[in-house]
Amino acid sequence: MSRRRHVYLTEKAPARSIKQRIAISLAWTFSNITRVTPLRVGYMISDRVGDLLYWRSRRYRLNVIDNLRHVYGAGIGELQLRRQARRVFRTSARNFWDLCRVPHLDRDEFLANIRLPVNDWSLLDRIKANGTGGIIVTGHIGAFDVVGQSLFIRGYHPYVLTSPTVGEFVYAGVNYLRLSHGAPLEDISPAAIRRMMRVLRNGGFVGFVADRDFTDSGEIVEFFGVETTLPTGPIKMARATGTPIIAVFAMREEENGKGHHYAFHIHDPIYVARTDDMTHDVALGMQQLFAVFEENLVRAPEQWVMFQRVWADDVPRRARKSPRRSVRTRVADVDEPLDPSLLASENAG
Repeated sequence: MSRRRHVYLTEKAPARSIKQRIAISLAWTFSNITRVTPLRVGYMISDRVGDLLYWRSRRYRLNVIDNLRHVYGAGIGELQLRRQARRVFRTSARNFWDLCRVPHLDRDEFLANIRLPVNDWSLLDRIKANGTGGIIVTGHIGAFDVVGQSLFIRGYHPYVLTSPTVGEFVYAGVNYLRLSHGAPLEDISPAAIRRMMRVLRNGGFVGFVADRDFTDSGEIVEFFGVETTLPTGPIKMARATGTPIIAVFAMREEENGKGHHYAFHIHDPIYVARTDDMTHDVALGMQQLFAVFEENLVRAPEQWVMFQRVWADDVPRRARKSPRRSVRTRVADVDEPLDPSLLASENAG
């Protein structure tokens, strides 16, 4: 474990299960295969795997089609919609290929593939120099793993909490690859949330992925003209601390599979108001943040690698009936980390 990783962890990491050790061994092996495989060949393999998964994973295929239908609206035919959905699976497979290459890339190799069409590093440099801290928010758009890796390699060291959305086997392998450069990444827990608050108070950066209400505990917001629930964690944390939210997306730019670059969109900071009306402040912050999400999704809908439905017919109705909180959800919820007791304890210092 790297020294930087140790800064954030106060307890000994749990012993890995046999399944986790096998997953890590396979991830290490596959990572070495990607190191010696030409990128064009790797992307050809990735595309075929993506096609296979598109046809074999009926539930995920229908979920992706439904999500894209909301983004495109009435401006796309059913056949074209399905073609774009298949491209989502290809994008996901290419993302995984790139993630496997991460352990073998040095700083210059990694950053050489990044283009900055919106703002530049100076925006984050100013926030870092001012010591105000920043909340980095991204989504499953483009090469989203590149966001955290790039920011870490450039010295911003965003502290990111993660939660399993896949099985233990895949999760262990993916996390091994994500941690290959020592990035501060930790599973969600109340203690980790308190550490996240301390990172912000000390002028550091924290990170959220916020384009789906995985724990079914977010708030209603209109997204592409249709109500759904989305996570409020970044908004509430920004309101509580006065810290700016910076939306960052790494869109893939490829030339017929022969090469690749990432268009790094670093958006202007969003400051969440703190008035006596918390509900209004959060609602306004949600509108501002997810307007930025819409802007980036419209740019390349086929790069939205979201395999769960973001819109469900009964979500807004159930959200109005009850808050749907449970002890288990509050402990393992990156989308809703700001329990009042946690905020009180962290802001008291």
